[in-house]
Amino acid sequence: MKDRDSKNALKVVALIALMVGFIWFLNRISWVIELCIISLLIVCVLFPVTEFLKKRFRFSHFLAVGITFLFFILIIVTLIGLIVPVVQREVEDILRDFPFYVRQIQQYIEEFSEFLLTFDLSPEFMETIPELSANLQPILEEIASVSVSLVSSIVDIFFIIFIVFYLLYDFHNVRKAVLKLIPYRYERYAEDVIRIIDVNFGGYIRGNIVRCTIVGLLTGFVLYFFGMPYALLLGILAGVLNIILYIGPYIAAIPAVILSFSPQTPSTITIIVIYILVQIIDGTLLSPLLLGRAVRLKPITVIVSLLIGQQLAGFLGMILSTPFAGIIRSLMEYIQEERKKNVNAG
Repeated sequence: MKDRDSKNALKVVALIALMVGFIWFLNRISWVIELCIISLLIVCVLFPVTEFLKKRFRFSHFLAVGITFLFFILIIVTLIGLIVPVVQREVEDILRDFPFYVRQIQQYIEEFSEFLLTFDLSPEFMETIPELSANLQPILEEIASVSVSLVSSIVDIFFIIFIVFYLLYDFHNVRKAVLKLIPYRYERYAEDVIRIIDVNFGGYIRGNIVRCTIVGLLTGFVLYFFGMPYALLLGILAGVLNIILYIGPYIAAIPAVILSFSPQTPSTITIIVIYILVQIIDGTLLSPLLLGRAVRLKPITVIVSLLIGQQLAGFLGMILSTPFAGIIRSLMEYIQEERKKNVNAG
């Protein structure tokens, strides 16, 4: 009896040690996992192009993959050659004018504080206003440093390019290999699950890229038309953050609203109206048209999944959380439909 208990205890200890070692291993290779996930997202966007070329023009698999991959490289080179220099120049202008914007905002806070003196407010509340003004500059400097690092950093493009090419070339074989791991009697269910994942994951990513590109271009163009400085940078920021449903657009509007406090920019009301109108177009036209099934998620479900994704994997987790929530919802619906079929068949 004691030998059995000791063996069970050793098994539990070994299992815990194995789990800890596995988590440590995943943490050590997190950089590789991120590269593979980013590459997989890109492949989900490019894969339908290769399929279209093969079916429409009867291209061989290698030729279709080669043309699609060259198109992907051309887009990267174009973006780097045209957008990066302009963005870098606008970032340098922001850093140069940064002290001016800090003083401008601090002046508005001081004027607002003097206005509040006319009201009979608690001393504790009034003391927080000067503290906000004093702490404003380090907060904005931190935001600026994060923004600069996001704009100026290139996330291992060299490795991603190679992973994208080989994964795109073998994508069919990867899917077949996954199906071979499934017992034959469950193969039909596995194919349905893969289809559900492709509809929710691939369709969402592809639609979101088109949607966010349109939002970014529209925001940048309208801001430029109204004479807003740094319109390209603000448009890119709006497009990138708009991939985070419900929350991203408000985060993207904050820098524009802060910059609008300057007398050299359009009024704050104008900037707020511009962002609201763009989001109305996005919410009523682009999202239902391009995101499809993912939009059927309730707002509270999306927000909770965004928060969970952010805690698990940061910004990348926030991007993936919505399609994963859509996959879970579709799988639950699929299980319910299969149960109904089995009941009716019985």
